Amino acid sequence: MFQRILVAIDGSAVSILALHEALRLAKDGSKVKVVTMVENPLIGYGQPLAEFNHETMHHALIAEGTHILSNAENDAKHLGHCTIETQLIDMEHRAASDTAPAIMHAAAEFQADLIVIGTHGRHGIKRFFLGSVAEAVIRQSRIPVLSIRGEPELE
Repeated sequence: MFQRILVAIDGSAVSILALHEALRLAKDGSKVKVVTMVENPLIGYGQPLAEFNHETMHHALIAEGTHILSNAENDAKHLGHCTIETQLIDMEHRAASDTAPAIMHAAAEFQADLIVIGTHGRHGIKRFFLGSVAEAVIRQSRIPVLSIRGEPELE
């Protein structure tokens, strides 16, 4: 049914569940694109952190993102029925609130007909302060979104 599936992962257990569900949904000839974001944890804090040389941290985050994508490729390499591609999206100069639009942009470029994303199950005050990328994608997407829920976090 779905020929082009985009799955967004962050290395968490729930995102790996989302990856496995996307691979399960992929049929013969399907294409699956796995994306991960490298966010700048310092953006939005202004001075004095704006002048902080975060090059070492950024390189470590790029390496971690590359490792996450490599693990995803390894999870999928035994599958012969679909094509897998990966993309690391560097959000170095964008705010974390740009993550959902970046996922949707990647889906549009890939011409995805489904987005699969994990949700951490936060609620209450944690959800208010931490937000939900999955929720933002679901609200803003014009294509179907399958959210894979992890265990709810305790307050």
